[in-house]
Amino acid sequence: MSVVTDPPTSAATHKATDALYVSRNERLALPGRRTLAYSHSGPPDSRLVVLWCHGGFNFGDAMNTPQAFRDRKVHFIAPDLPGWGETSPMPAGTTFPEVLLSDLRVLFEHLYPACHVAASALRIYVAGVSDGTCAAQVVCGAPYDSFPYGRQMVAMLLVEPLVQFCEDVHYSRSLTWAAWVCVGPPAHILPFNLVARMLKYATQPHLKDVPSAEKTLRADIIGKMAKDEKVAFAEWRARAGVQEGEFVRWMAERMVRSVSKSWAGLLGMADVLHADWGFKIKDLDEDHARKKVIMIVARGQTKTLDYLVKNYRNTKVVEVAGGDLVGAWCMDLIWEETFAELESEGGLPSA
Repeated sequence: MSVVTDPPTSAATHKATDALYVSRNERLALPGRRTLAYSHSGPPDSRLVVLWCHGGFNFGDAMNTPQAFRDRKVHFIAPDLPGWGETSPMPAGTTFPEVLLSDLRVLFEHLYPACHVAASALRIYVAGVSDGTCAAQVVCGAPYDSFPYGRQMVAMLLVEPLVQFCEDVHYSRSLTWAAWVCVGPPAHILPFNLVARMLKYATQPHLKDVPSAEKTLRADIIGKMAKDEKVAFAEWRARAGVQEGEFVRWMAERMVRSVSKSWAGLLGMADVLHADWGFKIKDLDEDHARKKVIMIVARGQTKTLDYLVKNYRNTKVVEVAGGDLVGAWCMDLIWEETFAELESEGGLPSA
């Protein structure tokens, strides 16, 4: 499972005119005495909205905005998903899709009143990484009576995408051995959520503080990068003006904070993948099916996308230098390319 969203951007690359893109971290009261934590940046009245769904061991953070967002005056919204960061866990007896859609509906009604949506002014773009792609797909495919703002959704970007396990009966063929154990059949079949609890037990010592997380990252991810990934990492650092140590510490801080309030996100990860999302990709109606789906995957790993490419009807696959940080080093370039392409097709308003 990936643990990254967009990498940090050096303060040196920010200008005084970027004041709107200073992250605003807020809390929103939800029904049932729950709380939704979210971060957002950019002009709140922008017609162009990007909703980011983070992956595991992460949380919503809108401070690292690519230049493509600033150029187009994007309103960037990044919530903490249920059970991660500072968002409350799911209530007992509920499912991830129903809680996610309810939380996001409250958030969008808070940020964009219904009258704004009725005018069809918004163009919403949803994106996610790894298991965060499940959340992105739930939002993009949701019936409009569950998430009315889906009518304004024009595209979805998925980094290392996963599929709804109950729809793709052959899902386990695309999983690594580790993922097969952590979220595949064993996690679904064994009672008492045993696999997730064992994973929590094994992970806790590595995330007890930032230095411990940094040590783990250097040993398990940075130290095991393939040659092409190291090259992509160096090229991105040159573009962004970010030092390697700055990046590793940034990742470590995020991982520690993601579980500082609760481990409910990790404990529910397998349930997210095995849940019924409320629709089948292959049965999406024409209005849902027209939305463009861009999938980013490690070079040579396109076979893992077979089911999604076959069943989403408007897809594009982007292959990049692989590894655990697939897509991270080129996300700034991919955002620019994607926006430019959608603008040329009339899918997004220009700045």
